[in-house]
Amino acid sequence: MRTNAESLIGVRIPGRRDMSKGVAIGSGIYLDEYTHIEAVRYPEGSDALGLLCTLLTGGRPGWGRILLWVGTFWTSLLRHPLRTIRCLHPFGWARESLILLCMQTLDGHIDMRLRRPWFWPLRKVLASRGRRIPTFIPQANEFASKAAMLIGGTPISMVTEILFNVPCTAHVLGGCPMAPSPAQGVVDNRNRVFGYKNMYVCDGSVIAANLGVNPSLTICALTERAMSYIEPAAETKWSDAPEKGARTNRSALAAATR
Repeated sequence: MRTNAESLIGVRIPGRRDMSKGVAIGSGIYLDEYTHIEAVRYPEGSDALGLLCTLLTGGRPGWGRILLWVGTFWTSLLRHPLRTIRCLHPFGWARESLILLCMQTLDGHIDMRLRRPWFWPLRKVLASRGRRIPTFIPQANEFASKAAMLIGGTPISMVTEILFNVPCTAHVLGGCPMAPSPAQGVVDNRNRVFGYKNMYVCDGSVIAANLGVNPSLTICALTERAMSYIEPAAETKWSDAPEKGARTNRSALAAATR
């Protein structure tokens, strides 16, 4: 499976303005050829994510970053106690926060395998393995710090990225990739599952590459295209399936994923 190499950062501005009003994702900027940041709003009352937010912390993943976070927290608490407490409590988080969703086109994938975890050896579970997805993007942290300075807020990031080196991603891609044949993927260029009738996959799992931006519109376009091939219920015998042994036309596949 692939991700957009994401990092959730942001700026919280306690009591200054209502950041929850407006379009959910209204703008974006490229920091370089690989890095894209979108400004994201959450509707008022959506404060649960605030429980996972903490003060922005730099450094490399590992114990060093955790110690740096502890130092950042206590320094902020001693210098600006009221401001720090207001920044970290979850109540009113959506009204006071501007989320900066950072994504990169750099390839990042998660290999999933069945294995027996050390804490429960009696049963195999699906677990990730291999190289971790990056949880620290220096360009993104620098952008959040500058944005906080300009609008008078406090830069924030995710607790999971700092304490556990676990990325917080909402866009998992791949797993059922679109391909010319069952030897290379799971669905054809009309989202039909190889080897089955009337079975379609229409989500992010059919996208086999890291787009580097929010994939929602791409997923919607692929789904709309797949649905355009389905005949009305009164006119079909519901036996739609990829042709046996046929290879999907490469130009059609390219058009479907463009």
